[in-house]
Amino acid sequence: MTAKRLLLMSALVFGAHPVAAQVEVVGPSFAALSVPDLAGSVAWYRAIFGLDVVFEAVAPDSTTHVELLAGHGMRVELVWHRGARTLSSYAGTPTQPDMVYGPAKIGFFVADLDRALAVLRAHGATIEGSWLERPAHVLPTDTLWTRNILVRDNSGTYLQLFEARHLARGGIH
Repeated sequence: MTAKRLLLMSALVFGAHPVAAQVEVVGPSFAALSVPDLAGSVAWYRAIFGLDVVFEAVAPDSTTHVELLAGHGMRVELVWHRGARTLSSYAGTPTQPDMVYGPAKIGFFVADLDRALAVLRAHGATIEGSWLERPAHVLPTDTLWTRNILVRDNSGTYLQLFEARHLARGGIH
């Protein structure tokens, strides 16, 4: 699939949006996801994070298609399997992801959480929760807490985006 076709598909899926930039992820990160709509997921991750397709592969019998997207220290491997099914088709009634063994969500640190939230809203993403202010029960001495939001991608996978903090030693956390 050409980059031009993906951009056109992205425009058709998401329409014109006032926020033109993508979410800026900081630090190296990787996630691999099985998806029901490969083209739709490629368009979603390209539009939200500004990733480029760097690798594509199709099994000889066409039962599996893989596209690896990368950019800005981030890689997302999207995999479509002809025989894949939803978890609910195996387990019955859908439930919260953290109530099923396996990955509950994936997370990324972002340079600007407020901008990320604006980009996601502009693209009509489903925001499941936001923790933009430190909850009263989290002590100010807690050095692990950081502002974050929980969102679903176009396939329903939970993504948690954390605001990156610069540590005294010059690293990002």
